[in-house]
Amino acid sequence: MKIYFISFVISVLMMAFSSVAIYNIADYMDPPVTPDGHRYMPTENIAKALFLSIIIGAITFISAIRIQRQRRKK
Repeated sequence: MKIYFISFVISVLMMAFSSVAIYNIADYMDPPVTPDGHRYMPTENIAKALFLSIIIGAITFISAIRIQRQRRKK
């Protein structure tokens, strides 16, 4: 049970950091500015960041469990 909790905490932290990083990258590549110069809410960039961070969080969770199980067997 401890392995799953630690893996969950690691994946949540990774999701938080990756969503901020991905949002900043997406905001830099596709800035939310209208043709006349007004800024708007970049919902597309937010959706991209959340979707990719969920995928990264799942990969991190699975790999953290595998790493901890290998260390416990030795």
